[in-house]
Amino acid sequence: MDFRALLMEFPSGIEKELYINEVLSSPEKFKSLLDIALVEKDPLAWRAAWVLDGSDEKSKGLARDYISAIVCKLPEIKSKGSIRSLLRMLCRYDIQEDDQGILIDLCFKYLVSELYPVAVKVHAMQIVYQHVLIYPELKEELVTVIQDQVGNNSLGFRSRGRRIIKKLEGIS
Repeated sequence: MDFRALLMEFPSGIEKELYINEVLSSPEKFKSLLDIALVEKDPLAWRAAWVLDGSDEKSKGLARDYISAIVCKLPEIKSKGSIRSLLRMLCRYDIQEDDQGILIDLCFKYLVSELYPVAVKVHAMQIVYQHVLIYPELKEELVTVIQDQVGNNSLGFRSRGRRIIKKLEGIS
């Protein structure tokens, strides 16, 4: 299946499911789509990342072998749609200790930047929250960033931010 050609057009929901099933049939196809998501420009990049996320959601653990590569490549990715889908996918995984610092720093950058849409920020917030459970010393920084950014973002950001802060209240 030539994903590059297929993703030139925006896939319908049915087509997305067909692509996901194709990815699930072969690890090589996952890698091929990941290469498009990590290297290409929009619209191919975000469409590929969208299908990858859907594939991983349908078959938990599909991206496990690529998590470190995704984290390492994330700082170079320009496509906000790709970042959104890849962060959403990363929320489902335990990140290797060697990659945690890179990912946490990057997520804080996404949270405070006006350049990133709320969809990127809420997944970044979730990832940092998951790491606060491992590194409680990050709690105050996350709470401060969320409170600082509430006025600059949408209701969706505020809602997720409040829920995260409420969960953080139980962590010492």
